[in-house]
Amino acid sequence: MWTGECAITLQDVEVLYDIPVDGHPLVQRNVKNITKSTWRELMYDLIGWLPREEEIIGNSLLVITQLSNHLETLISKNNIIDEHTDEAEVQKRVRLYLLWLIGGTIFPDNTVSNLSLQFLLDIIDLDAIGGKARGAAALSYLYNCLCRASMANSRDVCGFIALLQIREFQYY
Repeated sequence: MWTGECAITLQDVEVLYDIPVDGHPLVQRNVKNITKSTWRELMYDLIGWLPREEEIIGNSLLVITQLSNHLETLISKNNIIDEHTDEAEVQKRVRLYLLWLIGGTIFPDNTVSNLSLQFLLDIIDLDAIGGKARGAAALSYLYNCLCRASMANSRDVCGFIALLQIREFQYY
């Protein structure tokens, strides 16, 4: 993009993706002291899935294809939510989809193949999710990724690629 040609604004994020830009800030927490086994237990408690230890890279990155495979397994087993599904299972499924959406789509890492498990901490309380300014954080993350991508030694642009593409097409 040429300087001055177009800019992605908070309004773009809010209108195009319906992600709240107002509310409490999203604060990244220090997750270095959380062990791999603690992440696995937290995942099981919150989303009902226990990944294998080798599916977690380092201390806090999940291989995103494993999460996608789990989602596909749920769908293929016709494990759908209906009026007979208990509330705890519905909440686990909502957290599962939110983890995939937030960690894999809105805030991907630069490899785009791993998902940071720190987002689990943000989806513990489902009632508080709507009060967070995720759109502002997503836009800030995009600008940070664009800045890093403009460096001479960088080859990737991670982040909100879909937003860049949609915004570009609006001008034609």
